[in-house]
Amino acid sequence: MKKYLSTLTLLLSAGAAVAQEVVLQTEPFYQAENLQGQQVQPMVHGSSQFWLITSESRGLLLLDEQKKVRASFAGNFETLAWQPSIQVGDKLVDLVVSVDNESAKTRVLALDWQKPELRWLTDLPTQDAQLETLCIYAHPQSGHLSMFSLDVQGMAHERLIYDAQRQQLVDIKVREFPGVLNAKDCVADTASASLYVAEENVGVWRYPASMESDPVREPVAMLAPFGDLRGEITDLALIDDGTLLVISPKARSLSGYQKDAEAKHWQISGVQEPEAVGVWVGEQGLQLTFYDEDQDAYVSSVISEYLQSSGRRDEQLAQVSPSAQTTPVARFGDAADDPAIWLNNKEPGQSRILGTDKRAGLMVYGLDGSLLQSLLVGRLNNVDVRQGFSLNGKAMDLAAASNRTLNSISLFGIDPLSGHVSHLLEAPTSLTEVYGLCMYQSQTGTYVFINDTDGRFQQYRIAGHEGQLGAKLVREFAVASQPEGCVADDVSGMLYLGEEAEGVWRTSAEPVNTPLEQMAKTGEHLHADVEGMGIYRQGEQAILVVSSQGNDSYLAYALEPDFRYLGRFRIGLDLLKGLDGVSETDGLEVTSANLGADYPNGLLVVQDGRNQMPGAPQNFKIVDWREVELVLKSQSH
Repeated sequence: MKKYLSTLTLLLSAGAAVAQEVVLQTEPFYQAENLQGQQVQPMVHGSSQFWLITSESRGLLLLDEQKKVRASFAGNFETLAWQPSIQVGDKLVDLVVSVDNESAKTRVLALDWQKPELRWLTDLPTQDAQLETLCIYAHPQSGHLSMFSLDVQGMAHERLIYDAQRQQLVDIKVREFPGVLNAKDCVADTASASLYVAEENVGVWRYPASMESDPVREPVAMLAPFGDLRGEITDLALIDDGTLLVISPKARSLSGYQKDAEAKHWQISGVQEPEAVGVWVGEQGLQLTFYDEDQDAYVSSVISEYLQSSGRRDEQLAQVSPSAQTTPVARFGDAADDPAIWLNNKEPGQSRILGTDKRAGLMVYGLDGSLLQSLLVGRLNNVDVRQGFSLNGKAMDLAAASNRTLNSISLFGIDPLSGHVSHLLEAPTSLTEVYGLCMYQSQTGTYVFINDTDGRFQQYRIAGHEGQLGAKLVREFAVASQPEGCVADDVSGMLYLGEEAEGVWRTSAEPVNTPLEQMAKTGEHLHADVEGMGIYRQGEQAILVVSSQGNDSYLAYALEPDFRYLGRFRIGLDLLKGLDGVSETDGLEVTSANLGADYPNGLLVVQDGRNQMPGAPQNFKIVDWREVELVLKSQSH
């Protein structure tokens, strides 16, 4: 096998003059008769370098530094995804996934370095439409693995294939979403939570890789005339520093893209159709291995001047896991919104969660998440509960909700013994577009605060008059822009409210005119929109929990004495229980009441804007407060 010269010309941008021409002494990397190769994955084990390649005729081949085949797996393979150092049972292996073109089966293999060997582990279910490409995504913090795949009909699929907690393979359908037609390759980046997809004659797109994000795509690199790529693209590779490499075989071009940096382009000579590239950064620089379709051979090269970027790290927040979830609302779309908790004083384990469906009405759930009642009274947005109310000498508990259908306050009675909820009446307001709502109770009465999207708040006293329940307006005030979430502390007599784009304010909850005081601003920790709020109170100590919707997190503040920031957390998935994480939370509620063996320190319930595993209409997730206590305690040191 004779040696030849390959020249890589580095261009600073598309169409720019040559800045530096580097002639590299190279040799063909690997060639065999009728190889029909495609993908290549460089890897290091111990102090030695290896390469995993695909072949339509010879299957998967593991090559060592002498280009000898050290392990193989028979089949007809083009696609390739790889994840190193995965504990499966009592074995530490590399995970390899590829589609066998003959059987259309997605093979999951173990690369066992002790022998070494490529060993079959399992097959994933065959899709109705043929898969064009696939890639693996390692979930940050948890270490779970997802496989993304794109099919010939342009649909993208995500499946969880590895449970890092139990160290075993799984097959859990997470979601599917519109991808691209003519997908040629994909790569997933854990550090930036990004999924990159190559569309052959269009360009490269980025999707958020997190299952808790909307699959909205954005262009990364486009073909001319809309971008600087020259000719169709067939393969992607990702460097550890986040640099994305793109192959354009007809133009014999390799392009590199990094966030907030100018694109780089290398013109490749000495090859005719470089279809794929594998990349690894070693002591000698950037090591590249190409598959040249024209020669039906793998070819290697090195860019010795390459310097990796450093300091790439996305924000990682502490996580808690949900303990249970409610039955989804009836329809897909933005529907579930805000929960409240009713405490059964006789049997705490029979307490209820009330949740609004802003397309239908009020839903009543047990603590196990089962749907117990549906009260279809209109487009309810926010709901709250107060107990110990009396009407005509009859004890009852009371729930109030903002009704966007009627611009009214929907009032509900709750039987103190059974928890059965009944619709009582609609109390009209003078607001034009009601939105958020919360309740307050003191020696002066029972109140409802309701706000409008224009920033106005109204406070109503709920009372009986001549045997009839009614609502009387007692106070009005406003914030400058759209509010929603609010919560009143019955112990301190303070009202906390969220202005979605600005932060958290407080004022007196009593019907007196007092100024608003801003307690927290959106910024480093609190990300707009500021949404749901709840107070966890134990005696004189109270914690305000706020939904920071902009980064899918929850912030905790100590209300006494100085509104001190305590920490923040996210709600992640629990594969053991089959529960997905939480994102884009609108409303939440929290209680410190002992609700039995499952929730002795109370619970947090939040609306889940994206209900996954598999995709379903929105619902509410329930979190054992003990998990929240642990993460807040860990941040207090």
